[in-house]
Amino acid sequence: MRFFLFILLSAFLLSCNSEKATSVNKLNEVNVRMDKEPGLINPFYAPTSQGRTVYQYIFLPLADYHPETLELTPILIEEIPEGSEVEIDGEKRIAYDINFRDDAKWPDGTSVTAKDYLLAVLMIKHPKTLIVGWQPYFAAMKKIELDDNDPRHFKIFLDPNYMVGKEAAVTSSVMPAHKFDPNNILIGKQDLIFGENYETSDSAELKVVEEINNSRNHKKEIFQNGPYTITDFQTDEFLILDAKKDYWGQAYPNNPFLQSNSDRIVIRVVPDEVAAINMAKDGRLDFLNMKSSDAFFELKNNPETNKDWTFHVPPVRTYYFLSLNNRSPIFRDRGVRRAIAHLVDVEDIIENIDGGLGMRTTGPFHPSRSYYDESLSPIKYDPELASKMLSELGWNDSDGNGIRDKVVDGKKEELSLEFLYTGSNLAKSIGLLFQESAKSAGVELTLVSKKMGLMRKENLNIYNYDMAALAITSDEAPDDPYSRWHSDNAIPGKRNVSGYSNKDADKLIETIRTTRDTDLRKEKYKELQKVMYDDQPVIFLYCPLQKMMINNRLDAKATSKRPGYLANTFKLKN
Repeated sequence: MRFFLFILLSAFLLSCNSEKATSVNKLNEVNVRMDKEPGLINPFYAPTSQGRTVYQYIFLPLADYHPETLELTPILIEEIPEGSEVEIDGEKRIAYDINFRDDAKWPDGTSVTAKDYLLAVLMIKHPKTLIVGWQPYFAAMKKIELDDNDPRHFKIFLDPNYMVGKEAAVTSSVMPAHKFDPNNILIGKQDLIFGENYETSDSAELKVVEEINNSRNHKKEIFQNGPYTITDFQTDEFLILDAKKDYWGQAYPNNPFLQSNSDRIVIRVVPDEVAAINMAKDGRLDFLNMKSSDAFFELKNNPETNKDWTFHVPPVRTYYFLSLNNRSPIFRDRGVRRAIAHLVDVEDIIENIDGGLGMRTTGPFHPSRSYYDESLSPIKYDPELASKMLSELGWNDSDGNGIRDKVVDGKKEELSLEFLYTGSNLAKSIGLLFQESAKSAGVELTLVSKKMGLMRKENLNIYNYDMAALAITSDEAPDDPYSRWHSDNAIPGKRNVSGYSNKDADKLIETIRTTRDTDLRKEKYKELQKVMYDDQPVIFLYCPLQKMMINNRLDAKATSKRPGYLANTFKLKN
């Protein structure tokens, strides 16, 4: 186990006063496994679960959901603001007063200020931005008011009807205005950028925007205010994160997001789970997040492994699904989508592939949500029914090659489909099981493995695919289904990668995100689930439990907050 202690733990404890020794038993290094390359390490440009595994130690939001209480907790700001109703130019708004901590600093010692927040919001809203995922959540932000007398204080004004306006506003990270926009070129155009249909040809402004957009590719060059910085990396192999010296966040030892209990976090990219397990046994890994339930239970039930490791299965708000390209000639017919759904034996997947560590879901909301519709029965596995439905829809094997076909828009289409997946053994196992049942119904399935970045670029973002095994993870705020399921976002490059479009669903989504009446919103959530259940735009599979191994020398906790742990909080047990 690679815990490089200062000679011996006992000597270390003697060298510190008792208060510090009980608060932090420091590690020199903790080694964490990732199963794939994280890609972009930037919450603005790539707010993915893989990216978060790294950027959560480097970028700090104003606030975040506490890993234990799951309540919004201040990080860069002094407290979570309370809103007050105001009227601006005849429009009702909710105003929030926000103050950054007076000791929150950038790496060069410059204070974090309101301009840093304003710059981030302006980039989210700018017409030339490459920040796509955040835009729907910041449409409700109508104005930011700086304080001429206090650079740390500012006020935001939100549309009062957007359900998670405050949550979106305070869980954003910030950008160093003194680095990117020292001459206030972008900051000076707030009114224009916040307006509708803003366009610009200002070369100086476009240069600022381009520089910030280009920073999305940074790793070692990242200039941020979290407790760690990337000091070395090798693509597809590792990233080394070193704790900052004399870090301002050390003044808040009880804030989990500001801790740096290990001097170094080494994130090792190990796609092969067997190799990762062997590395753990050899002392080269301290933490594993696993996909294989068989391997997990085998290790958990092995007395030799049990003495060195603890095993955890925290729930996370994640669901697995098979995205169907609703724009394709085949899957634009919801009857076909429904029939294909009957070919996926989800119960068998949960029990025999994922070790029973999952629960069925019938829609885009986690079953733990109060607005999840439990009245909807999961689509049952029934190949005979699927075959009957396809035949009734005119899909038959006209040429005797074992694959159903049909003339659609004057062209013969075969039910010969590509199943894209990112290379994980779990997704591959799901694909192989699905492939077998599909064949019995005259549907040919070809499994194609691709890295997620390539899959997004070549397939998902341009609707050039049949189906893809994907996962969505959400945070603790109420779900806003707009970006993934509204037809506004069923265009290339947006997040509605299935291309789903339904006017009734659109209206329900708009009502959900613009009402503050929680009872009405709950009702509309359920109505939306029923519409999507009937449409089956994708095949909803199940919500998994995480499978984690943590070396028992560590005082470490799992959490239901994604990605399920905070390695910066890991420390040695007393």
